[in-house]
Amino acid sequence: MPVRIHRIPVQKIRCFGDVDPGEWDELAASLGGGFFHCHAHAVYESTRSNAKPCFVKAFAEDGQCAGVAVGAISSPRFWPFSRFCRIATFAALPATTERTAELEGLILRGLEKELKRKGVFFIELGSADSPNSDRVLRGLSYETKDRAEFYLDLNRPLQDIWESLAGECRNMIRKARKLGVVTKLEHSPRGLALLHAFQQESLRRHGVYFQMSGGAAQAASLSLLDSGRANLLVSSCGETAINAAMFGVFVGRAYYLLSGSSSDGRKKAGPPHLLWTAIERLKEAGATVLNLGGAAVPAGEDDPAWGLYRFKRDFGASIISQPSGTKTISPLGGALSRVLLTMRAALTSAPTLLVPRTIKPLVTGAASALFRVHIPRAGNPRAADAVSSVGKPHRRSSD
Repeated sequence: MPVRIHRIPVQKIRCFGDVDPGEWDELAASLGGGFFHCHAHAVYESTRSNAKPCFVKAFAEDGQCAGVAVGAISSPRFWPFSRFCRIATFAALPATTERTAELEGLILRGLEKELKRKGVFFIELGSADSPNSDRVLRGLSYETKDRAEFYLDLNRPLQDIWESLAGECRNMIRKARKLGVVTKLEHSPRGLALLHAFQQESLRRHGVYFQMSGGAAQAASLSLLDSGRANLLVSSCGETAINAAMFGVFVGRAYYLLSGSSSDGRKKAGPPHLLWTAIERLKEAGATVLNLGGAAVPAGEDDPAWGLYRFKRDFGASIISQPSGTKTISPLGGALSRVLLTMRAALTSAPTLLVPRTIKPLVTGAASALFRVHIPRAGNPRAADAVSSVGKPHRRSSD
């Protein structure tokens, strides 16, 4: 018998490899979904080798959809690994009718069973834009990694938002203005190339290196821009670009997806200038909230994670604990995966399966394209078993 939660029973879970983009986004919006539930994000997630999109619907007893999720399933190339060693990755918890931890957990529990039947042995959940992740993931025995996300309410007057910034943050923005830093939309191949280069440089400062070619990474980000679900901003001082960032947008909600800066950009306060410009543009376009993305929770000011955490905190955002999680759901698949790891030297395709994703898709539109927030019209409805890609570079907005 189906289990009822708040009078909404989940009768079945179905996974689809392809859906109509417009119909899917309308459904996700009606369920309160964010950027990580839209069709474009599924395409973005599945751009890496041997990965396919996974669109999930949870149906109630009356046949109505009670929740949706979007992710990707990656698989090795050789049998039996291709059948039993698949990895499912979801950036966020399901979007649901009730938006409760109970219903999200119930859907996730059912999804685990459905994915196991499809040969998935390992699930990664990034918990982006998922305030209930702590309760849900710990309740389902996921191995969690502490992180927090930063929510900025854009419904407030712009002056109130400005005054909520830390004093040092406001001074950095003033400094950038005095130095002549200008931030503009740049939905172009050049903008993408700059973003990728700046992100590589920023991540190298943190000891992180890309495992995907620049061309593949830019192609992934290109799909987002082409979908119209993202905005790309580039800051320049004179004729020289100094930093860049990309924001995902869906139903009036924005998420700080990717960013990077040159050393000169940091000296000239390019990142805070860009972020403040994004806030101004998003608010003007009618967005209601900006999620500044995730950051590891630092143990103290000497922790390497402190810089990124402080950068986001100083923008006056509400901080919510949202741990990410991983879980092995098939002991057989886990055992076979360990065998596969020992064969990596002999099977040249093995690293392809287990290499974490890096950044993804972008738009070929003009640099003067309108700032996108996609507000619908009224009435429209990896762990010991594998290398983990939770918290991978393409989701990190670095300073």
